[in-house]
Amino acid sequence: MVNIEFARGDSYERGVVLKDRKTKQPILTAWDEVYFTVKKYHTDREYKFQKRLSNGGIVYDGDGHYTLFILPEDTNGLAFGEYDIDFEFVKGDFKRTFPGVMKLTKEVTHQYNEVMSNG
Repeated sequence: MVNIEFARGDSYERGVVLKDRKTKQPILTAWDEVYFTVKKYHTDREYKFQKRLSNGGIVYDGDGHYTLFILPEDTNGLAFGEYDIDFEFVKGDFKRTFPGVMKLTKEVTHQYNEVMSNG
């Protein structure tokens, strides 16, 4: 299970390495696509936001290591609290999915407090 926790509206990076269940060695498969999907509830049809390998939201770093990049604008408009998430790795017809929970914690300096003033 994947658990992520950070303040709403912050930047967040998370490294992920898939390992073989028996050997515990990194899986070096070149995946066709990797998804990271966020929904309030897993039963919702529409996602709150999604990151993909194909659009740069997830980057392959080599040796089976991937990095997820969440930007402030991805969570600025979301409510505090928990969201259902998963990573899904796809190669042809083969898929591996790893579910989890993302918790957005309180922030005091909101997006609108970050505007520079000339005073």
